[in-house]
Amino acid sequence: MKFIVIGGGCYGIYHSGQLFKAIVKGKLPTDTQLVIVDRHARPAALTAHANKPGFSFVQSDWQAFLQSFFSDPAQFDPARDGDAVQIVPAPFAPHLLFDWLHHATISRLQELNIHNITVTREGFDYQMDLPFESTDKDGNHYISRAGWLCPTTCIEPRICPAVKGVRDWDLDTDVRNFVAGQPVLASVSAAPKLLAANLANGQQVAVRERSINPGEFGGVETFTCHHFAHGIGTVPARRLFEARAHLLEAALALNPTRPVTRFAIATVSHCHGVVATLRLEHSH
Repeated sequence: MKFIVIGGGCYGIYHSGQLFKAIVKGKLPTDTQLVIVDRHARPAALTAHANKPGFSFVQSDWQAFLQSFFSDPAQFDPARDGDAVQIVPAPFAPHLLFDWLHHATISRLQELNIHNITVTREGFDYQMDLPFESTDKDGNHYISRAGWLCPTTCIEPRICPAVKGVRDWDLDTDVRNFVAGQPVLASVSAAPKLLAANLANGQQVAVRERSINPGEFGGVETFTCHHFAHGIGTVPARRLFEARAHLLEAALALNPTRPVTRFAIATVSHCHGVVATLRLEHSH
C-alpha cells in the first residue's frame, strides 16, 4: 500500500504521522509506504519523520509530481494497482486533482494525435442552496453543508457531533443531483441549527440565482475524500483515471452537430468541497 501525502508542513506532519500510527497499530500493512511531496528541500515533515521506516520524500511542485507519477505505468497502473495507491490531499489545495484532470486529458488527446478538441477550465457560477457557498476569482465554487465551524480532524461520522444527529447529507450526491436538475435535499437533522442561523438548507430555498439547463452538462466527476484510516481521509488514485476515461469518451463523441459539452468536476468530502467546470469543444 502507498499513500501520497500532499504537503510537508503542519498538515503533512499530521497526516503522515497518523498513518504511521495506523501501521504501528496493525491497521495498515507493515510494508505500507508513505510518500511526502513538498517543494521545499527540507520541509518540517521530513525532519519529523526522516528516520522512521516506510517514509520517503520527493521535492517537487505538487502538480508536477502528480503529472509525472501518474504518467508512468511503472509507478501506477489502475488495472494493476486498484486501490493500493491513495492520495492524501492538502485541505488548502482542494482542486489539485481538478488541475491534474485538466492537464492529463489534454495530454492524452495529444498522445492520440487528436488536435481538434479543446479542454478549458470554466467556473461553476450556480447557487446550490447550501449553508455555505463562495466563489473565488478563478471560478472555483466552494460549498459546505455545515452552518458551523468543523474541527479539521473530523472524520465526518454517521452521527454528526455538531447537530447530535444522523449526517443525512452527502456532497457527492448533492452535486450530482444538482447538475441533473434535481433539488439538493434538505437535511432533517441539521434543520433546527440552520434555521436558527438563517442559513439555506437545500430545497427549502425556493429561488436560485441560476438554474441548470437540461443538457448543459455532459456529466459529473467527483474526487471524494473520505476517511480511510486513523482519522485520515484519502482519494483513491484510480479515480483520476476513471474520470479521465469518462472525459475522453465524451470528447471523442463530439462532432459538428454537438460540438460542446461540459463536466462539473468536484473535490468533496461528505460535508465540504469545491466545484468547477471543464468545457470540451470540437472545432472544425
